[in-house]
Amino acid sequence: MKRRAWMVPLSAALAATLSACAAFIPEPDRSDAGGRDEVLAELRQGRGVYVEKCGGCHRLYDVDAYGDEEWRGHVKDMVGEKLVKLTPGEHAVLLRYLTAVNSKPRP
Repeated sequence: MKRRAWMVPLSAALAATLSACAAFIPEPDRSDAGGRDEVLAELRQGRGVYVEKCGGCHRLYDVDAYGDEEWRGHVKDMVGEKLVKLTPGEHAVLLRYLTAVNSKPRP
């Protein structure tokens, strides 16, 4: 057992490092959706697109790092340069999510 004693401090250090690098990517709630369930479902889908498609290639940026127009420009550039493939539906829900929660206060 003593040979594995180094694993506990290493695991703790790794967990601390990863949590320090975590981006602000809030779960949307009813207030973000104006109380509408169908909008909330789209916002949740948009968050999923952000995490899966964008996070699959690079680190995720805090959603509040950019304003609405900046997010639209970044997504347009990524799609235009063929750095990401998004269906029209994915594109729409991604932008809806990013522009709905980018002004949300941090917990």
